[in-house]
Amino acid sequence: MNWIDTHAHLYSDNFDSDRPAMVDRAIRQGVGTMLLPNIDEDSIGAMLALEAAFPEHCLPMMGIHPVYVKENVEEQLAIVRKWLEARKFWGVGEIGLDFYWDQTFREQQFRAFRSQISMALEFDLPIAIHSREATRACIDVVK
Repeated sequence: MNWIDTHAHLYSDNFDSDRPAMVDRAIRQGVGTMLLPNIDEDSIGAMLALEAAFPEHCLPMMGIHPVYVKENVEEQLAIVRKWLEARKFWGVGEIGLDFYWDQTFREQQFRAFRSQISMALEFDLPIAIHSREATRACIDVVK
């Protein structure tokens, strides 16, 4: 059986000490596919390096995690678009709304979420949604 992990930030610094061994363990346990949702522009390099190390198992997605959406949301969205145009990704993610920690950039989160859904439709890709303290709002945006 081939299990799929639909949400694995395995490229995070937290896993620097044992990343290859951890991925190997997952594969041996039957997790043959690990989808890697992007966080922001700073995580792209590490995410793509993990894909290069395990191209049959680690599949990158492109997006901006809502917690990382800032005042420069248009610049962030331009980076997402540039990458989606440049190469294959397996989804648009991790996108959504997060009103748990900080609501300073609430309107920018809505802008980023809507824009990335539009990009997913344009590039015919699925989306990976993050929602925290924002379930109803996320449902309304997706509708």
